[in-house]
Amino acid sequence: MFSAVLLAAGESRRMGEFKQLLPFGGKTFVACCVDNLLASRVSEVIVVTGHRQADVRNAVGARAVTFAHNEEFRSGMSSSIKRGLQSLSPSARVLIVALVDQPQIGPAVINQVIEAYERERPLIVVPTYDGRNGHPIAIDLSLKEEIKAMDPNRGLRQVVEAHKESVAYTEAASEAVLIDCDLPEDYRRLLNK
Repeated sequence: MFSAVLLAAGESRRMGEFKQLLPFGGKTFVACCVDNLLASRVSEVIVVTGHRQADVRNAVGARAVTFAHNEEFRSGMSSSIKRGLQSLSPSARVLIVALVDQPQIGPAVINQVIEAYERERPLIVVPTYDGRNGHPIAIDLSLKEEIKAMDPNRGLRQVVEAHKESVAYTEAASEAVLIDCDLPEDYRRLLNK
């Protein structure tokens, strides 16, 4: 079973606005991301909240997701991944880590990552574009204890590097897998595409 954890806990300090609620395609970022995940082959979606959790929950509405609140969201993305792990169903076998600032990543890319896992059975699948690594990534949950123990300063990079001989790379059709929105100019570029 493929389970997605959508990281939506941050404060968006560099953006200057709360990016989870920025408009994109007639919805908020977080609603777009959730809809893309739900339209893919993932079996469950865990939305990890932190800063302004009530606003994020309201934006997601009645969509079929599980919420996991990360009290320690200020300590970074690793704490949100670990919090999401705690909420996975017992039948979860593969973790898909998705970022809330990538609303442009549609179900086709998510399914491509899943299909690469099914085809090659690696420990980790990373989508790439033009030789650069992107998101969302898939991680076999046999690595769950390593994810729980990862250094917050290195995050998932530590896990990927430890298993580089068992990483499958799948080339995406567009650079969307590389683009995240951290700064106002990133958002403007995204809207202009």
